[in-house]
Amino acid sequence: MTIHRALAALACVLALGTVALAAPTLSWSDLHDGGANLNDELTSVIFTPDGNVVSGGMHDPGNGHADIFVRKHDRATGEVIWEYSYAHPTGNDMVVSELILDHRGDIMVAGYLSSCDS
Repeated sequence: MTIHRALAALACVLALGTVALAAPTLSWSDLHDGGANLNDELTSVIFTPDGNVVSGGMHDPGNGHADIFVRKHDRATGEVIWEYSYAHPTGNDMVVSELILDHRGDIMVAGYLSSCDS
């Protein structure tokens, strides 16, 4: 009886899988390029309650240190709605590790600081 249930479940997964495997369509893309030979890295993406996209990570503005970088895009066009960058006052590297939404839909940024001080 257990084998029959497992086979039935597998058949359902396979049947649903063929329906869900439609080819994705790329509506828009975005590239953040801080400049030649500089490090820019995306580390987290979330969708806001209004359906827009928020991405976060780090970028090197050319001073040799990583800064926090967060950007919100329009869901339909990819147009940048706003962007935010924060540099540590003493030049330490800072990177976004995760973006989350609180119960009100506010964006919370979590990350880490890599001290360059000795």
